[in-house]
Formats: sequence, structure tokens, C-alpha cells
Amino acid sequence: MKNVDRDVMELEPIKQNTVTEIVAQRLMNLLSEGILRPGDKLPPERDLARQLRVGRTTVREVLKMLTMSGILEAKRGDGTYVRRDFRDFLTRQLHWPILLSHHEVNMIAEVREGLEVKAARLAALRATPEELEDIAVFRKMAQIEGRDIDLETDLDMQFHNAIAKAAHNELLSQLMLSLQGFFHQYITIASEFTDRLETTISEHQAIYQAIVSRDSDAAERAMISHLLSSKEWMLHANFDDQNNSSNP
Repeated sequence: MKNVDRDVMELEPIKQNTVTEIVAQRLMNLLSEGILRPGDKLPPERDLARQLRVGRTTVREVLKMLTMSGILEAKRGDGTYVRRDFRDFLTRQLHWPILLSHHEVNMIAEVREGLEVKAARLAALRATPEELEDIAVFRKMAQIEGRDIDLETDLDMQFHNAIAKAAHNELLSQLMLSLQGFFHQYITIASEFTDRLETTISEHQAIYQAIVSRDSDAAERAMISHLLSSKEWMLHANFDDQNNSSNP
């Protein structure tokens, strides 16, 4: 296991617009070019922030995103490492846009539907009592005062991950985990533009109730409805952003 020479990495300063996207893509490029390899330890956050001339908060968010995607691994008290088992083809394809194009929204929505609708159906058939309790984590959203997008996103991710786990299909769960970065960004943006948190809670409740009732058809329909609603908010966000950017 080797440490990467921070001078060899040659990280160039970047502009502040879409900074999270660019930092993430810069690190992904280091992986795809072989400068960073499985098992390598990344420089400390402060050094990455200094070389890129961005805040440590930005670096921390990117590292968290790539860790959730299964590409990096944080070892408490030691640092952040490139996972030895990360999927090479994914590292060459992942992008981390701050706001997605219509094409990218549709791509992610199709992948989510393919994975999560099946997961909901299987969870209705296979979930254990303990896993049903884990799926009920969405209820904590009702305790949020006002809007807290970070907390809402975290609870949303926990809800969907719990359903994937309850499907008892290891490959499906691994695929979900490998796309965590995509889904996290997607859900964050959708949450920002959802008019009422109660809408999300209601949609989650419908999915949960169908799974608890062991009604796989209803679970499938409820998940499809929820994902469609999320996609519509994403497209709405994208449309508004394009309009705002075109106006002086």
C-alpha cells in the first residue's frame, strides 16, 4: 500500500462555478488514468483543498460522495483510500453534475426504475420484521422542522437502501451501492425543488404500506409513482435553471 506523492498528482486550481462537479471529475480522472490505483491513500483534505484552491468543505463533500459510491474508503484515524474492489468501468463513466441535463435525468430515472421497482417488489415478498422497521426510517422526515435538505436526502437514501437490502438479492444491493453517488445527487436536487416534504412522506408511506402488506403488485406501483414524481421534479428543476440562466 503506497501513499500518492501529492506533487505528482499535479492538481490544477479550478474555477468556483460547479466546483463540486469539477473536483469530483478531477479525482475520477486520476483513477481512470491510473495515477490513483486501488489501495492508494489520498492526500489529506487540507492538501487537496490547497492544491485545488477550494474549501475543505467542498473536498469533504466530494470524498463523501465518492465513498458512498463505493469508490473510496474512509478509515477512521488513518485517511481515505481507493477501494481495492471498485468497479473500473464505473469509474470511467460516472459524472457528478450539480444540475443534470434532461438526457441524464432520463438515464438515471430509467436505472432507478429498473433497480428500485424490482427491489420494492422483492421486499414485499422477502422483508423480515427487522427490515420492515429499517424501511420505516422515512417517518423521521415528519420530525424535521422546516426544510433540511441534507437530512431529508440522508433519510431518503436510508429508505431506499433499506428496501434494496430487504429484497435479499446481493447483486441488486451491490448495484445500488455502486451508484450511491449518482442517486444521492439526484435525490438532493429533487428534494430541493419538491414543494412539500409531506408529498415525499406520503409517497414513501404508500411504498412502505404495500411492502408491509406483502402486496408486491402494490409495492411496484407505489415505487413507480414515487420515482415518476421525483423525475418530474428533476425535470422541473432543470427547466427552471435553464430559464434563469438565459435571463439577464
